[in-house]
Amino acid sequence: MKHKPIIGLDDAFGSRAKALRSMQGKMLDLFDQAGYEEVIPPIFERPDALKSGAGRFLADQTVVFSDPAGAGTLAIRSDMTPQIARIAATRLQAEKVLKLCYSGTVMLARPDVRGGSRQQWQTGVECLGVAGAAGDIEVMHLAARCMMAAGFRKSVLQVGHIGLLKALVAGCEAPLESWTALLARRSPDDLRELIASESIAEERGNALLALAKGKGDEQWIAASVGKYGADFDLAAKELLDLVHEVGDRVEGDVSVYADAAVMPRFLYHSGILFAGFAEGVSQALLYGGRYDAMMKAHGRDMPATGFSCDLWALLDTV
Repeated sequence: MKHKPIIGLDDAFGSRAKALRSMQGKMLDLFDQAGYEEVIPPIFERPDALKSGAGRFLADQTVVFSDPAGAGTLAIRSDMTPQIARIAATRLQAEKVLKLCYSGTVMLARPDVRGGSRQQWQTGVECLGVAGAAGDIEVMHLAARCMMAAGFRKSVLQVGHIGLLKALVAGCEAPLESWTALLARRSPDDLRELIASESIAEERGNALLALAKGKGDEQWIAASVGKYGADFDLAAKELLDLVHEVGDRVEGDVSVYADAAVMPRFLYHSGILFAGFAEGVSQALLYGGRYDAMMKAHGRDMPATGFSCDLWALLDTV
């Protein structure tokens, strides 16, 4: 009897399995050299541990099931950052600064893109207890070294701030997820439809369209200060100060650009965002940013920032 394959899930063996383990070893060695200690969380969690507070944005990507061993309702992780937040708030609560890394399988309820995989080998770092630009810059440098170690050249880190978008769409009925999805696709026509359905000022609508058209660079951000309120100005200052401090490069030939249209992979981020790209690759290689709000939801108010990548995606694009 033939068993039908599960759409979005696949086996790895032979050279592909060997390539993944080799890539994983490179990343973990890199993180270890940077002073990050590995943690290995379980693949299952209680749903509230994955979805609490800012982690609620993972709800539609989380597979939930009833445990036959009697532990109640469990969930398969779709992202490892909430697990790191839980560990930091419980098992490691005595530590004021935590630099942790991880590498393991996550499973999505549905693929990120049509025809894509539901399984990812998520690998990344979390820097907890280091506030402001210092923590963001540290993980950005490490993200750049990650792309270089994977074999990518002419890589770029595009840096944004979720506060810019939140300020532009404040008071709108459409959820933040709707705006981020359209901006991530850089789809001006679809964005116009959403803007038309909202009671949004023309100037703000034009600003959103500028982002969708790829015009939200450092110059645009600086010129927009003073136009969209105090929250926008605060986010713009944090972003511009960070980019100026980093300069135009972080590591080797990895460039840095400010881009107000950088959107997070998941919406638990609360400040600086960044995404890594490389020449000849259409999709982001990694995502990162600050997520202080998630730590508060787990009962420990501490600054937190990090990034992650999917090793399968790196292997398929390098």
